[in-house]
Amino acid sequence: MARMPVLLLILWPASAWAAEPPDMTSALLRTGWALLVVVGLIFALYGLSKKRLLLGRIGGNAIRLIEVRPLQPRATLALVEVRGREYLLGISANSIHLLADLSGDSGQKPADFSTVLAEQS
Repeated sequence: MARMPVLLLILWPASAWAAEPPDMTSALLRTGWALLVVVGLIFALYGLSKKRLLLGRIGGNAIRLIEVRPLQPRATLALVEVRGREYLLGISANSIHLLADLSGDSGQKPADFSTVLAEQS
């Protein structure tokens, strides 16, 4: 009696050989359905990942990234607006530095070099 499951497992692949091979239409339909399932899974995972990544941005609009410029492979300049004020940040692999506060005098025309030099001395 214990030999029966073993014999069944040995002969089971032989029964698959005895079945007639699928025709081209059924093979094409099965391949098409499998492709649709895989593409559907890819879209579902993409949608979930976008939704999960955007969860942190739903809360507020206090910080807005205006522009980012890469300088080197591990260093970038970022122009950031925080509550109506603009900041220029230098971002490296290990730190972030405030380079300039650009929010002051945004509506005025920039002064020439001699005026700025006179104000600084």
